[in-house]
Amino acid sequence: MENKRFWLGILVMILVFGMAVTGFVNAQTDARLNGTWKDDDGYIEKNNSGNFECSDENGLLSQGTYTTSNGKIISTATHVFGTQLGLDARWYSKEELGKKYSEYFETDTSRYVVDGNKLTYIDEYGATNTLTLVSRDGKFTQAAKYVPGSSGSVSSFPGRWKLIEGDGDAKDVELFKDGTGTADGKGITWKVENGRFHILHPFYTFSAYYNVTGSNVTFTKDDGEIVKYQKK
Repeated sequence: MENKRFWLGILVMILVFGMAVTGFVNAQTDARLNGTWKDDDGYIEKNNSGNFECSDENGLLSQGTYTTSNGKIISTATHVFGTQLGLDARWYSKEELGKKYSEYFETDTSRYVVDGNKLTYIDEYGATNTLTLVSRDGKFTQAAKYVPGSSGSVSSFPGRWKLIEGDGDAKDVELFKDGTGTADGKGITWKVENGRFHILHPFYTFSAYYNVTGSNVTFTKDDGEIVKYQKK
């Protein structure tokens, strides 16, 4: 069946989907949902008092949080696992992925019915998907989560840089040791403060986490957008 918990539309497009928790929630939940459930297609979900994890035969998909009320379950994604997006094998948050992947973090509401060891989800069109209880163990698989931060030597910044990936504010940047520089020919000032890289341009300001590796620098903006420059 195509109808999987919370993600009917997304599953039709990408077949698999997932979510990740940053911590347990205290919310109204149905204790009958607690445990590990599996459907005939190999889709698995683990529920634990308002938190869940999804996976399939290919591995981890997602984790997230949910509440229940009057036979309905309301879920919200917190993280997705990177491999399904062609990214590194770790959890990615909404803030890190940014607007490009916002559809994966939309709140969804479905009806559900628990009948003994069977759990059936019913979407808005009446399509159903039934899972069978495997065990009452709802323990989640631990995996490293990304924590935004900066790394690399500040002394690497002075020099000439060219944009190689992302929607950068300038294609060619030159930074001088005295904290001044140019961006596409316009004068700027720059600094590294509180673990972030900052640029003040006549027409805009720029602030992001940074990661300097060899001759490349990767900037991660607050909305999760990635911009990369390479030293000339």
